[in-house]
Amino acid sequence: MEKEQQLEAKYGLFTAISMVIGQVIGSGIFFKVDDILLSTQGNILAGLLGFIIVGVSVIFGAISMANYAELLPKDGGILNYVNYRFGEKAAYFVGWMYLSLFYPLLTAVLFTVSGIYIAHLCAEFLNFEPTTLHFALIGFVNLLIFFVFNIFRPKSSGIFQQFTTVLKVLPLIFIASMGILSLVKGDVNEANTFAYAAKNVKENQSLMLLIAASFIPISFAFDGWYIATQISGEIKNSSKNLPKALIIGTIAVMLIYISYYMGIVFRMSGDEIIQLKDTYITEFSRKIASDSGALLMQLFIIISVLGTSNGLLLATIRVPYQFANLEKSRKFLNLHAIDSKTKMPVNSAFLGLGLIIFYLLIYYITGTHPYFTASNFDLSAIPIVFIYLVNGALFLGLFRLFRKNVFSGKPVFKLLMAVVAILGIVVVLFGTATAPNGMLYFLVNILFIAAGFLFMKRADKSQF
Repeated sequence: MEKEQQLEAKYGLFTAISMVIGQVIGSGIFFKVDDILLSTQGNILAGLLGFIIVGVSVIFGAISMANYAELLPKDGGILNYVNYRFGEKAAYFVGWMYLSLFYPLLTAVLFTVSGIYIAHLCAEFLNFEPTTLHFALIGFVNLLIFFVFNIFRPKSSGIFQQFTTVLKVLPLIFIASMGILSLVKGDVNEANTFAYAAKNVKENQSLMLLIAASFIPISFAFDGWYIATQISGEIKNSSKNLPKALIIGTIAVMLIYISYYMGIVFRMSGDEIIQLKDTYITEFSRKIASDSGALLMQLFIIISVLGTSNGLLLATIRVPYQFANLEKSRKFLNLHAIDSKTKMPVNSAFLGLGLIIFYLLIYYITGTHPYFTASNFDLSAIPIVFIYLVNGALFLGLFRLFRKNVFSGKPVFKLLMAVVAILGIVVVLFGTATAPNGMLYFLVNILFIAAGFLFMKRADKSQF
């Protein structure tokens, strides 16, 4: 058994770090900057401080999650950590949320975003005004194309995933460099400086509340760092390298994101970005590199978005299969079956596809109906609330393990890091709860968790 595990361990530290960075950096940072500034009412300083607070929270969260990675080097993933610490029933509910809400909703959002950028690219050559319907339809077509590839050409899908990981970082580094050069040259307009933003907080605004309001979209951009724990069994010397990868990777992402944000706001005002919405990046590129630069940047972003969307689709079509094989889950729709021809859980894949399509429709409705648009309702915030609650529970669960002395190293340091990580979770969740629609996001999660009881085995009478 030990020999088999050693053969499977094929990834080194550098590869593990790249996986952490690649899982986080995707399309979120591109299409969330306008949402961040909308939530801060155009105040760029509040957005910067939001990036720092959420980024530090993520880093300390990674440090604390590294304890589980050290303890369970061959059984990674949030689901396995929850199962180890809280038992099979808790793992069941996490699996249920993965199946019914978390993965399919995020996948639907990302494919819609791919439609946004493709529609605007087409509008550069064709005489039409892109609408939300265009975004949804293009996203739907992209979903079907990548679904077919994942079922019948899974190797091709994997190659595309590796290719896009490299391209994700290039536009971020380029834009960050432009901002740094502008700052060094001193050609940043006063209205685009953080000092100006600090002095010009309106009378009816509170800088602290503006910062708190930015936590939701920023948390979306940082989401995904923990996904690297899924391949812990394939990382060499996983008990040491995976914790290092989580910490180094999240620090790198934070630095890249802050540099990118500064690169944008040094060249464009907050109000201008809000007005342009998701197309701000195209206009930014046009400012610094003409029409050809804007076109090239759009292509980079489209490839990056599709890569992230495909990565989420890879997970979503397998989640029903994994859920069906959980100890506490009822067997239904033959989700645990593997097709003999494709070697894929086809029933699982089609259920995942159906759920994504359902959320594509819901995302379209929330993006067009006046009831939702008037209150800036953000459907993508709902799964982010869920994963922060789960991570917070895992960090709290460390204290009992500390008392059992199951970890190596200095217990005082680990305890301090866990406390800081929990404080970071509390700050982000409090900011979410006090933001517009914040309590509604929590309520939706509660309703979905309650619905999970319908698919739980009734025969087990053991305590939760």
